[in-house]
Amino acid sequence: MSSTKYTLDRIEDGYAIFLKFPDEEEQLIIIQSAMNEPVQIGDRVAIEEKDGHYHIEILKEETEQKKADIQRLMNRLRNKQK
Repeated sequence: MSSTKYTLDRIEDGYAIFLKFPDEEEQLIIIQSAMNEPVQIGDRVAIEEKDGHYHIEILKEETEQKKADIQRLMNRLRNKQK
């Protein structure tokens, strides 16, 4: 099976809600106990489902790049308000 990229949007009541990358319109909801690795909100991940368990690989470079892009946008917005 192939893996699909998602971004962790939020965690609610023991469930992780992922948004499919890049459109972020389709959701994947996974109970945290079925995940092999803890993730943080905003992490970009590759997910592969195997026998009801989800193998999650955190894509560290993509996550860091996304965080840097968001920080640049926030700085631009702050500078416009001055």
